[in-house]
Amino acid sequence: MTASIEIRRAEAADAAALSHFAARLFRATYGDDTPPADLEAYVTKAFRPDIQAAEIADAGAAVFLATDGDMLAGYAYLVVSPSPSDASLLSRIYIDAAWRGQGLANRLLDAVVSECAARGVKRLQLTVYEKNARAIAFYNKVGFVPVGSTTFTVGEDVQRDIVMERATR
Repeated sequence: MTASIEIRRAEAADAAALSHFAARLFRATYGDDTPPADLEAYVTKAFRPDIQAAEIADAGAAVFLATDGDMLAGYAYLVVSPSPSDASLLSRIYIDAAWRGQGLANRLLDAVVSECAARGVKRLQLTVYEKNARAIAFYNKVGFVPVGSTTFTVGEDVQRDIVMERATR
């Protein structure tokens, strides 16, 4: 199934489709642990088409899509540090449930790491919800290590995230 998947940079024309896709995956990932009103407040704020368009257009970021023809299978959003000595942030990496377990997350992460290397970034950080065991296991497997914790607010629901980091080279 992943042989037909293309990893590419998102373009302005992708914003609306990415908005719907990202909102759907966020709901699926956090819906069981987040009050519905808080979940919807966050989705409305973070995944509007204009927000996705701004993230795609941002020269200090990179959005990668995993596509199978016109279908989105996953995406990653990297916020690049203005200084190579600082860690860049893998803000999001999501794979649609139908595509999990086929190496797609690794391919998206490879695109992110290549982008970091091209920009001289030496470290990559991310935050992951402490209850997202599947994601934590993946990040451990690909070389991320816990370096701290932080909070992440979804609507009014304050959640604990683990901060993880790895070298990009």
